[in-house]
This record gives sequence, structure tokens and C-alpha cells, in this order.
Amino acid sequence: MKRLRVFIFSFLLALLVSACTTTVAPTSTPTPAATIQPISTPIYTYSSSLPSLADVVAKVKPAVAYISVEYLDTSFFFQTLTTKTGSGVLLSSDGNILTNNHVISDARKIEVLLPENDQTYEAKIVGSDPLSDLAVIKIEGQNFPTAEFGDPSRLRIGDWVIAIGNALGLEGGPSVTQGIVSNLERSFTMDQSAYYDIIQTDAAINPGNSGGPLVDLEGKVVGINTFIISSAENIGFAVSTNTAQRVYSDIIQFGHVIRPYLGMTMRTLTPALSTQLGLSRDKGVLVWYVAPDSPSDKAGIKANDVVTRFQDEEVREASYTIKLLWQYKVGDEVKITFWRDGTEQEVWVTLTERP
Repeated sequence: MKRLRVFIFSFLLALLVSACTTTVAPTSTPTPAATIQPISTPIYTYSSSLPSLADVVAKVKPAVAYISVEYLDTSFFFQTLTTKTGSGVLLSSDGNILTNNHVISDARKIEVLLPENDQTYEAKIVGSDPLSDLAVIKIEGQNFPTAEFGDPSRLRIGDWVIAIGNALGLEGGPSVTQGIVSNLERSFTMDQSAYYDIIQTDAAINPGNSGGPLVDLEGKVVGINTFIISSAENIGFAVSTNTAQRVYSDIIQFGHVIRPYLGMTMRTLTPALSTQLGLSRDKGVLVWYVAPDSPSDKAGIKANDVVTRFQDEEVREASYTIKLLWQYKVGDEVKITFWRDGTEQEVWVTLTERP
């Protein structure tokens, strides 16, 4: 009987020990491999969704021209034959190149070097437009690599853009810089050139970049790099191809740019200017001067009228009004709404060619 109790006790104790060892997991057991996050696993994957900038550059670079201009530099006592450099972009397979007017102004001789074949060509001026600081030159030949215009209206502030050009005239081909669109539709006047449709970018633009293309991530030209603010950092400007494309087309077709003409000088109206002139409104576009026998004069517009709408679109800045004007052609009729002596009036103006 005693042996039976010992046997039963031993048997129960063995069962208890067995149960404990099968239900309690050791503290050193590793986490199953399927749930481990290795340290080397990339977490940030946004960059993989961007197109390769190298592919974009390879697409556009063959069409970027190095321009060398020989000109006569005149000082108070001397005249010196000197050289300046810039950039351009090939837009036709037979050699038409769009660049800046200030790159080729006063040129005695223009030479173009293409990165694709490392060959130098002598160029001639097809036409220039100091007002927009754009020009077209031409080299002789066929089957040149070309770039194509993009649509700047699709750009948003913060979009990536790439500037390509011959910065500082460095040997070895164009320089490439990347940045974003810092602002759109800037308008101002500088060195007797009126800029009404300007893209601001923080992509590095240096002397020698002038006339080169600013391209989007599809490799299409959305601007022509023109100048920088030297006293600031990363503030560069390119003429939007909304303007450049029309200038290029007119020069190719007519040898010069045909612009519509209202025949009035405008200023952005400010509260201070309104008070000074005793006007009843302090916002809008002030008519500063009307040329005799001009389209505006014939329509009855007078100095000190305040334009508030152009083709039913509200206008508050003179530069923006001119930008809207340049969207129309010679012979078009445009509706102008203005205030005079507290009364709103509307007139239709038939546009003529800018003299």
C-alpha cells in the first residue's frame, strides 16, 4: 500500500513537471523572423518615385549651345575688342537658336559650339527683341539635336526644375544645376527691359548661363535663364516660354516681334498716388498718359482714368495688365472697364501694332 502511494505521488509529480516545461516559453526565445525589421531596410522611399535627372539632362544637353561673342568694348579713352560668353537652346533641326538679347548685343562675330560634336559654327542674328531680352541666332547645317517647348502654365511653386548652360564659360560642356520653382509670373523692369512673365528659381544661375534652358522633369523648356540678383543667394530668373515661344515664332516668321498696342502708359495705383491725384478709387491701374491718335485715344480713354478690368478680368497691377494684353493680336478688340469721376465705364479698343 505504501509502495502504491509512492508510485502515484511520483507519477503525479512527473506529470506536473512535464506540463510546466511545455507551457512556459523561455525568456531567451527570439522573435519570429517574419516580424523582425532589419536595420538596413529602407523606410523613406519617396526618392525612388522621382524620374532620373540624368535621363532628363541627357535628353536636353545635346541641344544646349555654347555661345561666344566678339564685341567692341568702348571706354572713355579706348576701344577694346573683347569676348563674352553665354548659352542658347536649339529649337529647330536646321539651326535656329533661342538666346538672350544681352548675350548677342553689339556682336561683331558670334560663334557657337555644340557639345554633341564639339564643332564650332559661325552664327548670324535672325532677330532680337530688347523689350523681352530675347533673340534668335542661326547656324548653318541640318539634323541638329533640338529641345522642345513645355507648358509653363502647368508649373507650381515647389516643382523641380533644371538649369543647363555654360556657367562662367567653363570648358568641358554645359553645367547642370537643380532647384525648384520659387515663384511664378514675376513682373518688373530692369536695364530698359520689361519682364512680364518671369519664373523665379533657386537653381544656381551664373554668368554664362544666360540664354540657356530651364527645363521641367519631362525635359521640356519652360523658361530661358536670363539673370540673377547678385546681392542675394539662389534668386534667379527665367523668361517663361509663354512669352519666349511667341517671341521666337515672330522672329522666325517676321524678323521681329509683333506686339499689340493700346497707346497708353499705365501705373499701378496705390493709396498714396490716389490721394495725391484726388481720385475716388485707390486700387486698379492708373492711365498715366494716352498717346494722341492711339487706339486708347480713339476709344475715349483719358489720363487719370482707373482701369479695373481687362476683358472682364480684374486688374490691379500695370505689369499684369500688359501681360494680359500680350495674349492678344493686332486687330483684336478688347473690352476695358474703367472708373472716371466716380462712374464706371466700358469701351472696346481695337489693337494696332506697337510702333
